[in-house]
Amino acid sequence: MQTFTILRFDFTVLNVYHKKMIQIDSKLIEQAVYNLCIKANTSYDSSLYNLILKKYESAFSAEDKIKYSNILKNIKLAFDTKRPLCQDTGQVIVFIKAGQNVAVENGFIIDSINEAVKKAYTQNFYRKSVVKNSIFNRINTQTNTPVLIYTDIIKEDIISIDLMIKGAGSENCSTIKMFKPSANKFDIFDFIKDTVVSAGEKSCPPLVLGIGAGGTMEYASILSKKSFFHNENFDEQIFIQELKEYLKDCSDNILDIHLMTSATHIACMPVAVTVNCHSTRHASCRISAAGIEYLNNNAKYQDIDFEYSGVTEIFASDIEKIKSLKKGENFLLTGEIYTARDAAHKKFKEYFNTHGKLPLDFENKIIFYAGPCPAADGEILGPTGPTTSTRMDEYCDLMYSNKLLATIGKGERTGQAADIINRYNGKYFTAQGGIACLLAKCVKSNEIVFYEELGTEAVRKLYVEKLPLKVVI
Repeated sequence: MQTFTILRFDFTVLNVYHKKMIQIDSKLIEQAVYNLCIKANTSYDSSLYNLILKKYESAFSAEDKIKYSNILKNIKLAFDTKRPLCQDTGQVIVFIKAGQNVAVENGFIIDSINEAVKKAYTQNFYRKSVVKNSIFNRINTQTNTPVLIYTDIIKEDIISIDLMIKGAGSENCSTIKMFKPSANKFDIFDFIKDTVVSAGEKSCPPLVLGIGAGGTMEYASILSKKSFFHNENFDEQIFIQELKEYLKDCSDNILDIHLMTSATHIACMPVAVTVNCHSTRHASCRISAAGIEYLNNNAKYQDIDFEYSGVTEIFASDIEKIKSLKKGENFLLTGEIYTARDAAHKKFKEYFNTHGKLPLDFENKIIFYAGPCPAADGEILGPTGPTTSTRMDEYCDLMYSNKLLATIGKGERTGQAADIINRYNGKYFTAQGGIACLLAKCVKSNEIVFYEELGTEAVRKLYVEKLPLKVVI
């Protein structure tokens, strides 16, 4: 009898608790994440847009004027065409805050998020950049999944979703340091400054920095990414203001800074810096019983009519003219070039070791280190731009010794790579990063010639018209 009474009481409690639960359909979460992927990839943050516009309006040099006008033009073009701001449509990171009284029905929330990203990236012709395993199976999943998902429990009866698109060029420049508890703010400032200087041009400046401090090593890194969605408290705001003043000699390379701090162990002071390019792609929403509420981006993108002047057009077939170019010169390239990056260069080396030659005669050819988005209907090539060149430095001797004329990429080369390029009388050019829609307009034909199975990393033959470049080596 006593046992029966207790059981009846337990069921009653469970029934009352069940009535308090807020039911949210997993399909609503899938719909929200799908739309957030599109919004993050194609819409530029309004506050950052105003900062870029200010840099453009105050630019003194013609080179800075060109750089910022290109960014502004690319922003509007991406928004108008609903094509990605950058060819690296990145690793998708999702931060979910779920109310303790919220129940997701008709599906598993993790599956819904991954399915949404798979559909968004396939249906909208975004680049898929996720491999199955970081060490043992670097084969592209072809879906841009699995998504990195972080969860928190909150009191509100909602599900809050913050979605971030993280490109690899800037992520590879991100870092963390375990400070001693006795460290002062200037020790931290120096660490952040070193990170910015090291990032250089590889991360498509001006940069947006996310700083996380607290917890343990891994939690500080998560905080550094959460900071992009965080409203800083008073102490954090003061810290950022002092940091910006300390970094004033790097101000041309910094667009904005975010900070998020938390509790930590008495013997720890972990500080992580997430480096982001100027195109800090994120979007947010809230889901309740009433439906989805997207947090609006009310930016009004302007038409920018600034154009190049006094920049010479040079044809890829004019070998002597290209060889005569001097460091620091800007020019417009027209002619035939090839795309090839990490995976293709690895295959080039394997082929050369087996056959004693490259699979293609690269004498007096130009290689563009690029991995474009798939072409949508009516496009010759999807948004495309340069990737970080240092990742191909180990192949410089192989390629330039086989009479490669030049490479196009992003950022500085190592001293050893620069020596090799000079030794073979080669050239290295840079294309501006973060303007993928704009650069894609320069491509007039596109043909896959090798390694189609590599997807975005396949070797392509392109014909470009007036591709804007700068001579670095």
